[in-house]
Amino acid sequence: MLTAVTRSFVFDAVHGNDIWPWDWFGYFTNQNNLAAGFVLSFAAVVLLQGRRVRWLEYARGAVTTYLFIVGSVYWTLLAPIGPPEIVWTNDIVHGVMPAYCLLDWLLIGDRAPLRYSKVWVIFPYAVVWLGVTLTRGATDGWVPYPFLDPASGYASVALYCGAIVVIAIVVALLFWWASRFHGALLRDSADGVVAEPAGHHRRDDRLAA
Repeated sequence: MLTAVTRSFVFDAVHGNDIWPWDWFGYFTNQNNLAAGFVLSFAAVVLLQGRRVRWLEYARGAVTTYLFIVGSVYWTLLAPIGPPEIVWTNDIVHGVMPAYCLLDWLLIGDRAPLRYSKVWVIFPYAVVWLGVTLTRGATDGWVPYPFLDPASGYASVALYCGAIVVIAIVVALLFWWASRFHGALLRDSADGVVAEPAGHHRRDDRLAA
């Protein structure tokens, strides 16, 4: 994943495309592929150390939700517009990573169930990203995706944003629900590691809150 993102950045630099960090890293796809890479790597290290970091489990739930949205939005709204410049990097960030995170969440049982009362954790980052993006679209005219372009009319933008928000909520709730199943691999690890920190973890055994 990091190789794909780096290759895409180098390609854009060599071919004179826009690589201004404020623009290039403004893409939801790029941000969340990088976030997923760091979160999953950190989760692997924590697991190997026999530790349990509760906020990391919620972070995994959040990035899994984000990348599911990335894949869904790309293949339904953006892919029909035209072929990508680098096919393999596009397939990794829009296909492989979303699928990997989905399978990781469904098959790897190394985390305790997430509480429904904390599904809100998916919103702060997404709201900030959307707010910054819409502000930039209205001021300097830059937007990462055509369906967010204010030139198409704010009613259209609002419709797309509203639909994506509803889908994100439904997807997050489904992932939170799926966390109640142990998965096929590492199903005992969630109980076998040490809660960290013990005073704040409380294991969230009251699952259905």
